[in-house]
Amino acid sequence: MFTKGEYVVYEQKGVCRVEGFEAPDIPGIAKDRDYYVLLPVLQGGKLYVPVDSAEGKMRKIISSQEAEELIANLDQIDPLKAADDKTAEELYKSCMRSYDYTEWIRLIKCIYQHKQNRIKDGKNVTSRDQKYIRMAEEALYSELSIALDIPREQVLSYILSKEHVQK
Repeated sequence: MFTKGEYVVYEQKGVCRVEGFEAPDIPGIAKDRDYYVLLPVLQGGKLYVPVDSAEGKMRKIISSQEAEELIANLDQIDPLKAADDKTAEELYKSCMRSYDYTEWIRLIKCIYQHKQNRIKDGKNVTSRDQKYIRMAEEALYSELSIALDIPREQVLSYILSKEHVQK
């Protein structure tokens, strides 16, 4: 069970703050169930998630210590390996649906390598790659921003400032 004020990652909505617990006054919504009231950090608005069906759809965000360890060990995380361009999108979707920050990093690394190879070959970056790297970076940086208590816009420079990361 999550508590009021706690930050969680909720499915495709990303990082949310648990605002409280209440049954929404919305027609068609069961009033006899308990709901988490979630406020998405990036998207705004309010979500009502039934407490009894939240398992597997929500998780606590990474702790500050785990975030520091993750950043310190980025070079040990292997990129995803897409067999070919045709299967890449399914792999990317699966990675994003995992709601796992390590998988997001693997996706970012994969697309970054793919992007570098395309540029070296004189080709443009695909819109698919741009879409998924943006999604993965948004998800990862939002979570790390909360965990490390730094503005989201500073997360990448924070990561790059660490000694082990090659500039």
